[in-house]
Amino acid sequence: MSATCPRCGWTAPGAGARLAVCPRCLLDGDAGAHPAAPPGLTLEEEIGRGGMGRVFRARHVRLDRPVAVKFLPPELAADPAFEARLAREARALARLAHPNIVAVHDFGTTEAGASFLVMELVPGGTLAARLPLAPVRAVEAALDVCEGLAYAHDKGLVHRDIKPENVLFDAGGRAKIADFGIARLLEPDAPAGQALTRPSLVLGTPGYMAPEARAGAPPDPRMDVYAVGALVHQMITGRLPGQDAGGPPLPPALAPVIRRALAPDPADRWPSASALRSALAAALPAVGVGVAVGVADSSSSPSSSSLPPEEQSWERAVALALAGATAVALYAGLAAITPRVLEPTEAVPLISTGAEARPDGRMFTRARFETWPTLAAAGAFAVALGAYGLLRRHWRHAGLDAPSPDRPVGAVRAVVKIALVIDALFVVRLGVDRVGAHAVATYLPVAGGVLELIMVYTAWIAALEARRTGRLLRREPWLWAAIGLALVPPAVSILRILSGHPP
Repeated sequence: MSATCPRCGWTAPGAGARLAVCPRCLLDGDAGAHPAAPPGLTLEEEIGRGGMGRVFRARHVRLDRPVAVKFLPPELAADPAFEARLAREARALARLAHPNIVAVHDFGTTEAGASFLVMELVPGGTLAARLPLAPVRAVEAALDVCEGLAYAHDKGLVHRDIKPENVLFDAGGRAKIADFGIARLLEPDAPAGQALTRPSLVLGTPGYMAPEARAGAPPDPRMDVYAVGALVHQMITGRLPGQDAGGPPLPPALAPVIRRALAPDPADRWPSASALRSALAAALPAVGVGVAVGVADSSSSPSSSSLPPEEQSWERAVALALAGATAVALYAGLAAITPRVLEPTEAVPLISTGAEARPDGRMFTRARFETWPTLAAAGAFAVALGAYGLLRRHWRHAGLDAPSPDRPVGAVRAVVKIALVIDALFVVRLGVDRVGAHAVATYLPVAGGVLELIMVYTAWIAALEARRTGRLLRREPWLWAAIGLALVPPAVSILRILSGHPP
C-alpha cells in the first residue's frame, strides 16, 4: 500500500496511511503554505505568483504531460466572490481556443479546500523576464498579443490586466496571453448577478490601466488597447509612459501608433485590437529598416516608403488633385496677364488694366480679371483642400504621422531632377527656334508643359511627406531652388509676351 502527499502529490511506497506532509515538503521552508496537489497531478515547483495566486509546474499523471496549476491564495479561497471569479475565469478561458492565449484544461477544489486552475504549460517564461526587447521583436510580440485580444474581444471578453507578467512565450517564441482572471463578459443582456466583476470594482495594474479603467468605468476593449500601447512603450524604452526619460526612444514610425493607443480619451484610441494590430504591422517594415540601417541613413529613400502601398496611392491621389488645382490657378493667372482684345459685350468695367479703345468698338487690355478661369481655380482648390483635409484626418486617426523632422524628404531629389530637365528643354527650344527649325520648336512647349505639371505634382508629394513627418519646408532649400528653376521658362515667356515678342 502507498500514501500520497496532499501538498505536492509525491507517493510514498509502502506507507500504510495517508501522509500529512511528505519529507520533501518538510525540507521546503514554505511547507505550511504549500497547497495540496489536485487529484491526478503531481506538483513539481513553483514558477510564479501574483495577485490571483501562485502557479506551479505540475505533471498530469495519467497523460504524463506537463501542465501549469494556479492556486487561489488561501486567504481568498474562503471568500465566495473570489471562488466565483476563479470558476468564471475557467469557464471564460474554456471558450477561448487560440494560439496566442494560454489554454485552460480543468479547474476545481482540492480536498484541502484550495481552488485551482489547470492550464497549458508555456515553457518560454514571461515577458517581464525579457525586458527590454529590440524594437522589431517588441512589435512582433505585440502583434501576437493583439491577435489573442482581438479573438477574446470577439468572444465578449476584456482582459483588463495586460502586463509583462501576463505575457508568456512558448518554445517557438510566440507570445501568449495568460490570466483572464479579471476579464468581464460583455453581454449587455446578461443579468447583473452574472457579471464577472462589479462595474465599480477597479481591477488591474496601475501602470497599464487606461484612465477610465482607473476611474472604475465598465470594461471596454479599448482598455486593452491602452494596455498594449503601454506594454510596447515599456518593451522598447524600458519604462512605462509618463516615467522619466532615460531609455531609447520609440522608432519614428512607431511613435504615432503608440501615441494614439495611449490617448486619454477612448474615442481617440484605436477602436479595436485588430485596428492596433494593423497599424503595428504597417509600421513594422519601417521599424526594421530603422534598426538595420539607422534612422539617419533612412534618408536615402523617400520617406513615403514607410507607408503601405494603398496609403501611398491615396497620398498620390491628393497630390494629383493639388497639382491640378495649381495648374488651373496658373492658367487663370496667365490668362489674366495675356494681352487680349475684348468684344464690347466682354468689356466689363473695373476688371481690366491698361484698357485701350479700338476704332471698331472693341477693347484692348493688357491684363484683366478672368472670371471663369478664376472661379475654376477656386473650385479646384476647394476640392483639393478638402481631399487634403480628409487625408490628414486619416493619417492622424490611423497613426501614420511619423515625426522625423531631421530626416530630409526623399521626393525633393526628384523635384530637382525634373526642374533641371525643364530648364534644359527650354534652352534647347530657344536654340532650335533661333536656327529656324520652327516645326521642331512647336512641340517642345507641349513637352515642357507636361514636365511642369509633373514637377508640380512631385513638389506636392514632397510637401505632403514633409507635413506627415513634421519636416519644416524651410529646411529643404533644394526644393525651393528647384521651384525657382522650373519657373524660369514661364517667366521668360511671359516677359517676351509683355514685350511684344512671340512666346
